[in-house]
Amino acid sequence: MNRHFIFHGGFLTLVGILSVLYNPHTGLLGFNPDAKSGLIVSGAFALISFFWAFLYSRQAHRVAVIGGFITTILLFAGTIPRAFSAWTAYAGGDTAKWFAGTTISLVVIGSIPLFASLCRSLRTRVRSPE
Repeated sequence: MNRHFIFHGGFLTLVGILSVLYNPHTGLLGFNPDAKSGLIVSGAFALISFFWAFLYSRQAHRVAVIGGFITTILLFAGTIPRAFSAWTAYAGGDTAKWFAGTTISLVVIGSIPLFASLCRSLRTRVRSPE
C-alpha cells in the first residue's frame, strides 16, 4: 500500500507541473497562469498522499488506509465535476479547454488504481496477534 501512496503522490505532482507548462491559449510552452489552481490542487493532494505513505510506513496502516480513502473521495468530488465542465466547455466551442479537460481527467484516471487498492484494503481485516 505504501508504494501506491508514493506513486500516486508522484503522479499528481507530475500532472500538476504539466498543467502549468503549456498555455493552450497561445499554443506555446511556458507558464500558464490560468492553471495555477491545477498545480495547487495536484500539489496539495500529492502532499497528502505522501503523508499517508509516511503514516503507513510508521505502522499506522488502518489510519492511513481510511484517511487515504476519504481524501481520494474528496479528490474525486472536486475533480470529476471540474473535468466534466471543462469537457462540456470544449464541446461548446471553447477549444482551449481541451488541455484543462485532459489534465483534470488524468488526475481522475490516475487516482482510480489507488482508490481500488484502498477499497480492497478496507475490506481486509487486520488481526492483532494474541
